[in-house]
Amino acid sequence: MADIGTAGGLGGQDATSEESLLLDHVQRIERNRQGSFAVHVHLSKLRSHLRQSHYIRVAARSFDALLNNHEATLYLLSNTDMVLMCRNVRIDEIDVPIYKVRALFSEDPITFGAEGSMENRFTAWFDLAQSGEYAAFLAQARDMAARAQRQKRDKPGERAPGMAGRPLDPTNLSAINKLLQGTRIADLIRQQSAVEVYPGGKGDVLFREHYVSMPELQTRIAPEVNLFASPWLFQYLTETLDRRMLSVIGRRDFAKMKQAISVNLNITTILSPGFQNFHDQINGNSDKIVVEMQTIDVFADMGAFAFARDWLQEHGYRVLIDGLNPLSLQFFDPSVLAADFVKVSWSPDFLGGVPEDRMVEMREVVEDVGSSSVILARVDSEDAVKWALTLGIQRFQGHYIDRVVEAMVAKGII
Repeated sequence: MADIGTAGGLGGQDATSEESLLLDHVQRIERNRQGSFAVHVHLSKLRSHLRQSHYIRVAARSFDALLNNHEATLYLLSNTDMVLMCRNVRIDEIDVPIYKVRALFSEDPITFGAEGSMENRFTAWFDLAQSGEYAAFLAQARDMAARAQRQKRDKPGERAPGMAGRPLDPTNLSAINKLLQGTRIADLIRQQSAVEVYPGGKGDVLFREHYVSMPELQTRIAPEVNLFASPWLFQYLTETLDRRMLSVIGRRDFAKMKQAISVNLNITTILSPGFQNFHDQINGNSDKIVVEMQTIDVFADMGAFAFARDWLQEHGYRVLIDGLNPLSLQFFDPSVLAADFVKVSWSPDFLGGVPEDRMVEMREVVEDVGSSSVILARVDSEDAVKWALTLGIQRFQGHYIDRVVEAMVAKGII
């Protein structure tokens, strides 16, 4: 993992903010800028429904390979922008994660301008070896650090996307990870049903997703730390959390389980000895488990994904790809991933805001993937269900669906 640096000599700036760490980084390289680049990714200009912390974390993860293998650092700013600092990295290698992030938010008009074009508003590149560009970026970094400090002073309760508290950083990561390894989580595991809706108001539960309540976990292991402040450090914690989840779920009596469950795992977890132990533990009941993987995790290493997917399916598991949004279906055909399910996230902004030609394209993609394989997630209203049905989608998950399931259970429908 790339060193995220430590701030110093900032003239009173808050040394714990990403903006101040970035400014310190820019100042430190002033005398040796050869081969240095900065890329400012303007996620703050995205539409509001795309600036959710979930999407920001997924976007940040697309830089993992670059950060792990090169002299590169990613800063996640308080306004959701990201700044990538690189030294002696080929431009085409930087292009790869930038392209992935652009594809993730491909529905937003800000991404429409091609990289390097005059219309590109999504990214700004700075060749820091050039004195003029270095001076311009240094001024920008100073302005961002000062603005972040003012915002913290004026609104001390506001933080970077995620939960309240001081940022997760390398100095507290080890201690928090150790606490996580020894903390009970069974009582923090929550469930949310994914259902298929039939004509006439009937339906069936496809599976019940199991996940850990992160606000409650934060309260238990690190009430003063914002676990989401650093996506790449949080990723390290999720791998420990994966192992704890598998340990808890593996103790259940799957033979008596009537409905399937799903669990969201990192691909590295699936390929680990810990998952093999889990597989042995469930004793031939893999057909009752749906393994969910995030889209960006998939694209980060397609070879590892393909191996994990094939192994899971050969051993009876079903595979679900999470992290898509409805409008991205027109740019990417998820059927090429050969998963059993794909999950797309709903937003109220889609109501009335999608041209008919795009709706036609999305219907065709749903047909190609298979309507029985597409699940609309984050469903918060009946309008979302009606909108999805026009695309041929009949499988849903979200808080509104939770209420529907409760009503169906009360009526004895499911």
